[in-house]
Amino acid sequence: MLPQEIIRKKREGDRLSREEIAFMVEGLTEGHVSEAQVGALAMAIFFRDMDRDEAVALTLAMRDS
Repeated sequence: MLPQEIIRKKREGDRLSREEIAFMVEGLTEGHVSEAQVGALAMAIFFRDMDRDEAVALTLAMRDS
């Protein structure tokens, strides 16, 4: 899995899987995903929004990080 592919997917309006969201959160906490990449994902989420399942997955991934 590549951070830039996950960012592109969300930027294009696709739904992110629980695994993709967990990968980004884990990557940030472990230093494998840059702050700039997380910022790009946050911007994509701002413009394309998240559905309930994505929001729950993000919340759980952050809780468990």
